Amino acid sequence: MDESWFRLVSDGVRRYLDEVVASARTEHGALAREAGRTAAAWRTLLRLHGGAGGCRECRRQRLCLVWQVAIGYFIRRLPDE
Repeated sequence: MDESWFRLVSDGVRRYLDEVVASARTEHGALAREAGRTAAAWRTLLRLHGGAGGCRECRRQRLCLVWQVAIGYFIRRLPDE
């Protein structure tokens, strides 16, 4: 996977997670805590699955299943969204 393409994808996922956390913080309470925890878990998982030190598929310059799921849920949008 081309490094510049990977950077665009990872920036898009991180931006989405930041937006979700910021939106949840306006709600306060348990929702904000859970959104922050979920976003932190995804950030950690994605950090482990990227670059030369990532998973086996990432080292082969491919998009591993973890990144495929992240792109599907966090970057792609349903037509009505």
